[in-house]
Amino acid sequence: MKNARINQDAALCKMHNHLTAGDNIAECLTCGACNSRCTWFDGTVDDHKGPIPRQIVRMATLGLEQQLVDSGMLWDCLLCNRCTEVCPMGITMDLVVRKARSLDIAEDLVAGDLKKGIKNRLELGDVNAFSKEDFVETIEWISEEFGDYVDDPEAEIPYDRKGSKFLYLPNPRELGLNLLHLTAMGKLFYGMKETWTLSSAHTDVTNWGYFVGRDDIARKMALMVVEPAEKLGIETLVLSECGHGYHVLKVLLEELIGRKPNFTVISIPELALEYARKGVLKFDPSVHPYKVGYHDPCNLARKSGVYDAPRELLAMCCEGVVELSPNREDALCCGGGGGMLQDSTSTKVRMTTGKPKAMQMKAMGLPNLATACLSCHRQLGELSKHYELGIKVDTVASMASEALVL
Repeated sequence: MKNARINQDAALCKMHNHLTAGDNIAECLTCGACNSRCTWFDGTVDDHKGPIPRQIVRMATLGLEQQLVDSGMLWDCLLCNRCTEVCPMGITMDLVVRKARSLDIAEDLVAGDLKKGIKNRLELGDVNAFSKEDFVETIEWISEEFGDYVDDPEAEIPYDRKGSKFLYLPNPRELGLNLLHLTAMGKLFYGMKETWTLSSAHTDVTNWGYFVGRDDIARKMALMVVEPAEKLGIETLVLSECGHGYHVLKVLLEELIGRKPNFTVISIPELALEYARKGVLKFDPSVHPYKVGYHDPCNLARKSGVYDAPRELLAMCCEGVVELSPNREDALCCGGGGGMLQDSTSTKVRMTTGKPKAMQMKAMGLPNLATACLSCHRQLGELSKHYELGIKVDTVASMASEALVL
């Protein structure tokens, strides 16, 4: 860090210290507790050396913007906030890192896939450039087969139905690589016996503006969900199993758009559990006659407080839920967070960032693992294959759908 000059008038300094906690980097004690919590495996992958949380905060505090950008730590950070749990001053690492990522001088570090996905999302409504025409054609095709799937010729996968009770917002993977997951979610809605719909106006639960730290982009993407949903007059927006999508649309939404939406927000596992508690949905645990480990997605659990609902629903659908150690607030990140999984060039790095999770999966001693996030689902599955763990990874909602008694 030769010729570095402290500059507390730097833009990054001015972005912080406006809250009583969270962005209060000036209060950093340099105690290093954060470093001890980072789950990055000790080792260098190509030019990736891994983030040092305390160093990130200190460089931000001192206005060393260029040095922080040049360090490479901004995009090595998984935004998992595991370090935040032990910070005595309440400094929230994802706030610090995302604000640094939003700097103009950091623009060139944004992965090409993320840039392209953001452009697609803003222009077409989907990160994969899935157009409205593609959406309608796909949903109508799935709907034709859905009656056979639930043994009811009148059953369908609806879209653009005004006045429906529920609007389901799928993950882009459900409209491309994993159509069976979308069909499985349709089965859960069918079992609830409530009106529901999809929307051709917005097909994507993700919000990559969050990853790049651009609140203006995140706001536009959030409104692309909110405004069409309000026009449909739905009561509840039901989110696919997506960790960061849930965190943005449930926890950060009002702050992003400056008001409350005209509907409530819930995840599909939480909603399925609600209807199971009412006795409307019933599950046969013998469909999964084995114990299943549960992985806490960082954005859903540690950052949004959803711990019990996925576990309770999962327990209804199998022999029993086994906890990984550590879990809940102390859970290890899958290794694909912070936008890393969305970068197609990151596979080698992700297998290193995910090594602690892979070793935890191995120590679990079970051949089955479930999670409530499709991004975690992909990363955990790739870890299982890479480290030859032989572990089958499912999502909680898909297992619930398989065990559903109609």
